[in-house]
Amino acid sequence: MYKTDHVVKTWKYSASSHYLKIFYTDGSAVLFYSVPTFVYDNMLRVQNKTDFIERYLTYNLHFSSVALA
Repeated sequence: MYKTDHVVKTWKYSASSHYLKIFYTDGSAVLFYSVPTFVYDNMLRVQNKTDFIERYLTYNLHFSSVALA
């Protein structure tokens, strides 16, 4: 489970490069690579973005990510 201050604040998606940048309320950010458009569309549909990110992107071996400073 995520910390209370580690909640998705905003995001940016590039359909051409399939990069998804997630910005959290604690000031941290993560860049996910190779995120298909349908996964991004599904994220937009859910109310709890943080739960979606944790469940389907963070611990999924199909998606690479890097923490941004």
